[in-house]
Amino acid sequence: MALLDTSAESGLNKFLEEFIEKKNTIQDLKQFEILETENATSDNIVTTKNDAYSRKLQQNYTHIQLDQKVITEDSAIGIRMAKIAEINFKNQNEANRSQIFYSRVSQLKSPFKEEFLEKAIDFACNINSEDLRAQTLSLIIPILEGEKKVELIQKALYSASYIQDENGRSLVLSSLARHLRGPDKEKLIAHIFDFSSQIQSGDAKFQILSSLVPHLYGSKNEPIMDKALELVSGITSEYQKLESFSLLIPYLTEKREKEIIEQALELAFNIKDKDLGPQALSLIIPYLDESRQKKIIEKALILTNEIQSEDRKEQALTSLAQYLYETEK
Repeated sequence: MALLDTSAESGLNKFLEEFIEKKNTIQDLKQFEILETENATSDNIVTTKNDAYSRKLQQNYTHIQLDQKVITEDSAIGIRMAKIAEINFKNQNEANRSQIFYSRVSQLKSPFKEEFLEKAIDFACNINSEDLRAQTLSLIIPILEGEKKVELIQKALYSASYIQDENGRSLVLSSLARHLRGPDKEKLIAHIFDFSSQIQSGDAKFQILSSLVPHLYGSKNEPIMDKALELVSGITSEYQKLESFSLLIPYLTEKREKEIIEQALELAFNIKDKDLGPQALSLIIPYLDESRQKKIIEKALILTNEIQSEDRKEQALTSLAQYLYETEK
């Protein structure tokens, strides 16, 4: 997990403090039940049994008074409230502070947690700095849950689609991994594909597609593939569209696979940037039968010889090298 920038972290901390201060009634405090394995020490520190790390934090933790009512309650619940709001432990680096922050959030109980996560996503989506927005979203997305989880993920991805830096978008997309391991992953992927058609950026669409497809390994879910192919139709870059086809072909039914291969070959031969022709064809070659592979490789070599730039010619040959070696065997 990427380190959360200090500015984003302090902003989230302040946001969490303000959010919790509005929830300081006794009824709201009951949402912060202390786990059975925890107790409150005489110096108002919550500790966990057999947890050496928590005992170490006792020496470093600085208590903060959010509201006099919390302190006068002198309860384990009040202590938990203060701990959640104040995570600036002495001698803790950024990684540890962020980890502690999210361990506190994970201990919130429903529906308070869901309400906080919804507001946290809204907060993150409105961060002007793209780097901070990417980092903050990537830390909130993995802990999303509840009935609005899909809606909040979609909102986060929509915000991420406006991040120009590819690495920033990748950071947000990689944070989806936790949600793509369970039995409902295909349902979530279908929802994301449906939603992604609203995204304007072709680069963002391609990145979403390339991030989600590997999680469909072993699946032949035709409705999801229909949604994925519809998403591909909205990708403007010809080369990215071919890359998308090459990603999807292994998941298509035999009939659909043949249709997409022909469509991809036509696109590769007619790609506007002729220097990319050989590389475009190399994306489809693995899915052709042996006799057809040889024909396409020969055509790709002819296109390679027509490239004027030595650098781009070398790139073309590199993309074909594997197939040239196999045909020479």
